[in-house]
Amino acid sequence: MHTVMKQKGQRSERARARIEFCRKKGGGFRRKKNCEFLGSADISSRDESGYTLNSRALLRSKHARYHGDPDFSGEDGDLLPSAPPLEILDTVVGYEDLSFDAVCVPPPEPCIGDFGMLDPEQQMLGTWAPYPEYSLRTIIPHSCQVSEAAARSALTAYVKNHCCWGVGAARNMSVTSIRQNCAYHYILQTFTEKREARWAWAPHVGGDADGPDQGAAPSPWDLPASPSKPFHSEVKVIEVPHTASVKPCHRCRGTGTMACPSCHGKGFTRCLACQGEGWGLGSESRERCIVCGSSSHGHGRQDCNRCGAKGRVACPVCDSYGQLKCFIQLTVSWKVNVGEYITGGDEVPHDLLRQADGQIGIEETGIRVAPLPSDIVSDETLAMASAQLISEHFQVSSNALLLAQRHQVRVVPITTLHYRWKNHDGTYFVYGLDKKVHAPDYPQTCCCGCIIL
Repeated sequence: MHTVMKQKGQRSERARARIEFCRKKGGGFRRKKNCEFLGSADISSRDESGYTLNSRALLRSKHARYHGDPDFSGEDGDLLPSAPPLEILDTVVGYEDLSFDAVCVPPPEPCIGDFGMLDPEQQMLGTWAPYPEYSLRTIIPHSCQVSEAAARSALTAYVKNHCCWGVGAARNMSVTSIRQNCAYHYILQTFTEKREARWAWAPHVGGDADGPDQGAAPSPWDLPASPSKPFHSEVKVIEVPHTASVKPCHRCRGTGTMACPSCHGKGFTRCLACQGEGWGLGSESRERCIVCGSSSHGHGRQDCNRCGAKGRVACPVCDSYGQLKCFIQLTVSWKVNVGEYITGGDEVPHDLLRQADGQIGIEETGIRVAPLPSDIVSDETLAMASAQLISEHFQVSSNALLLAQRHQVRVVPITTLHYRWKNHDGTYFVYGLDKKVHAPDYPQTCCCGCIIL
């Protein structure tokens, strides 16, 4: 095969065609990407980065034009602020120091609500509601006690739900002793309301804005707001009346559109198939590139799909309306703070007792509940834990309005069974009204010789 060697200084046919194309366009031939910025700069005056002062100014101007410097109106704006300037917002009496960050507004004194959101039967401040058949000072009712046959049946069902556990031990073990006990699960719920205010904005689709000229804006705690139901966490967002104003969009400067971030407002991108040459790569017949051959911006340029070759896209901030409605937004949060304490329960883990069904021994609901009296509960630590949790909830809800409190004592029955099977002595527990089983030392945890990880 005969190979023609190119002499030194001789350009290829493709390079000559590219130079001729650039000359016809009037832009000159660019050997490097940054050559178009350098121009006739003063080479003697350079800064520490190596660029001349004049070339650095040109570089900065083109970068700002493509990336959203405020001096270049209508271009794409990654550097534009994400919120309108506070200086253009109207002054609202009572909200002078407000910004776009949420600020917690302390409730007025006293920080206690009323009974209006509670049912009449729940409004029993300082009144206990013990269940007739249950007393925390007496033994477990007979209806909650578990017999040996019921405990063995519960253990057998529990073993069958575990793969590779043998049921022989549950059927043939001999129970040596049974002991009835109970665990006390104390639950304290504090229902609070918290209000936060901040400036917000939304696209202005038309109509008049409810501004300060319509009247004085109410204070955050004067706006009516109530939860859908008590002791239920939820959040509501309210626009404060008489605080709205219409301002030009800070992102697109009121035009409704902005430069396409994909093509930087040009409407086209460089064709990756032909590397911007306009010719098919490796084609001896000099065929045009099939990817950019139908482009409306010429060969070597591919129409931008994001903007439809227009170079402009809708402003995402104002939704192409060009105007924003700025207003003060009030966020009302209702939260249920829960504290709990478990005592008793022998060796049953507390996580299991929380999920077990129990019977409510005593319950109280009111604006503020008092700690459990020691003459009602048999465990002194339960009364101490009640006083400590109530004190902690008052400290946590210092910036919120305390609407109501509710506490209760759940009694979870526990049956402890000691057994012997072959040479193994063990213990298992049947707990809860739903008769769940906890068998930490069951002897037949693997009946097929496999290793359970």
